[in-house]
Amino acid sequence: MSRSILVTGATGRQGGSVVQALQDSDFEVLALTRTTSSPSAQKLVSKFPSVKLVQGDLINASAIFEEAAKVARTPVWGVFSVQAKVSGADKSPEEIQGKSIIDAALAANVKFFVYSSVDRGGAKSSSNPTSVPHWITKYNIEKYLEEKAAGTQMHYSVLRPVAFMDGVTNDFQGKAMAAMWRDEMKDRPLQMVATKDIGWFAAHAFKNSDDFAGQYISLAGAQITFAQANAIFREKFSKDLPTTYGLVAGLMLHLIKDINLMFKWLKKEGTAANISELKRINPQLTDFGTWLERDSTFRV
Repeated sequence: MSRSILVTGATGRQGGSVVQALQDSDFEVLALTRTTSSPSAQKLVSKFPSVKLVQGDLINASAIFEEAAKVARTPVWGVFSVQAKVSGADKSPEEIQGKSIIDAALAANVKFFVYSSVDRGGAKSSSNPTSVPHWITKYNIEKYLEEKAAGTQMHYSVLRPVAFMDGVTNDFQGKAMAAMWRDEMKDRPLQMVATKDIGWFAAHAFKNSDDFAGQYISLAGAQITFAQANAIFREKFSKDLPTTYGLVAGLMLHLIKDINLMFKWLKKEGTAANISELKRINPQLTDFGTWLERDSTFRV
């Protein structure tokens, strides 16, 4: 019998990548959205007709499972949980949402839970909340998941992606991030991951839940300096990677505490995904050049 998986953030990057990665499986995919009639939700079901939309808000997670029961053929077996980064100093909404979906999943007898967090130094992530506010929030959610799931029938796996390749864009935000990468990291390499690989590993964990129960997996597909990334970009497109002025990047670092602390931590400690091991699990793991060619919005 087909098992149902509830995907939070289904109209966003990570959740959308999970929905896509589950299309070749026997799972019934339930896509959580705040409004089922929204353009993004309708675009999702247009692209993936077998997907069933579930309307709900993570603040009231128990109601989500009530709505899921109305459209799913079977009770929800698995949950993919990701929360959007919250702007501003108050990170409590993200933590409330992350903990709420854990509580609701346990109450609904969910059997397998995949949480998308962030890498904070490979194996050290489990004991290192770091000084970055929105990473501390994810650390707290991880610990809550461990505590609440202990001794229950709900197993879980935690994915810890590094910086997203998908953040390399030709708009202001992408240019600013590239400039900060250039100016702050200098010759220090940065680990990066393609969002679609997050989806692949989430789907792989659901498909192999017995093997992945209790696993914490840091995700990256490349480890490169800005200069190396720029060289790859020039090879593909015969121009430099789009950036903004260093003064603008410096001002953003001064004004946005989270980003400032993030780059300071990346320079001092850095992420530590085991890329060679990830390639063993997924030989099609996406490197930066492949991502530019196949998945980025850049074209010749």
